[in-house]
Amino acid sequence: MLNSFIRNNVLLVSKPPGHFKCSGGLLCVLFFYMFALSCRAATPVSLAFLPLPDGVPLIVERSAEKLLHESALANAPITLLKADFNLSAKKPNSDLVMMSLHDLAERVQALQVLELPFFYSGLTDIHQKMDAELGEQLRSIALKNGWVILEWWDEGMQAMSGNRRYDRRINLSGMEFILLRDDSMAQKQYKALNAWSRRVYPQSSQQLLHECVVGSRSATVARVWSERLDRVHLSLSLNKHRYEGHVLLAPLSRWQVLPETMRTQLKKTAQSLRGWQRNEALKHEQAALESLRKSGMDVYELSPEERRDFVQSLPPWRELLPASLSLEEKASLLSLAGD
Repeated sequence: MLNSFIRNNVLLVSKPPGHFKCSGGLLCVLFFYMFALSCRAATPVSLAFLPLPDGVPLIVERSAEKLLHESALANAPITLLKADFNLSAKKPNSDLVMMSLHDLAERVQALQVLELPFFYSGLTDIHQKMDAELGEQLRSIALKNGWVILEWWDEGMQAMSGNRRYDRRINLSGMEFILLRDDSMAQKQYKALNAWSRRVYPQSSQQLLHECVVGSRSATVARVWSERLDRVHLSLSLNKHRYEGHVLLAPLSRWQVLPETMRTQLKKTAQSLRGWQRNEALKHEQAALESLRKSGMDVYELSPEERRDFVQSLPPWRELLPASLSLEEKASLLSLAGD
């Protein structure tokens, strides 16, 4: 096969009548150049996860597995790195990264518009905004900050879990909510609702349950189930007040050196999974909700009247967005988000 490859390349550069004679050294250079290109095209793209304090959600793991499978079928293989993505390294250690929306929004703060509490009516609403001009604007801002966003992945909408029913705003007064991450948006939200928040660093699920004996939680339904908060909490309120998602993206410095054909195929594959991923995330949430109901938790829906009460208790949306954004930037984002 190698001899055939060389013969084919000799024919490509062999001397036509009246042209210069091609040297053997040039043939060697051309051969190794073409061989290097063929190897680069066949080299799998790497994918790494940015670690989360409470672990990678199951739906994100399944979505990543689906991405790897579909990419292999499309002849654009992706390999999952054993090492976590290193944000502090001068040079990124992976071509692609799976990162929570919250973590990316800490670095590209315009994305915090997707985390506004009680702003979006539900997943359908936020999907429409992500798939339209707001999503394009956020992708553009992320690109200027060195990140290429390939796709948004759902986890779900947050619910509130505790020993009070939190579909009523007044029941949050004086209550403490446990945070597993640094979250300025949540702190602003609870302060406005006359509640408290506390950051904890549990080393095990039992330690987290111990914290939640008196503390409440705000998380997706699947998270509530995976943390087994039904063992210490009586009520689950489906307030659907804040979006939890994840982002498939690439460091710009790594993305630029990938072959154009590879970049095109990665974008195509990622986009082709959008409907599947959203449906799977919804099924995952519904299954978790059914499990929590069976465990004996009381489940409450948020009425339109109570939702308005929550919204009226919050400061103006622009004040919930980070101070690093100008008034013009905030106004533009809120306009695109549909305020």
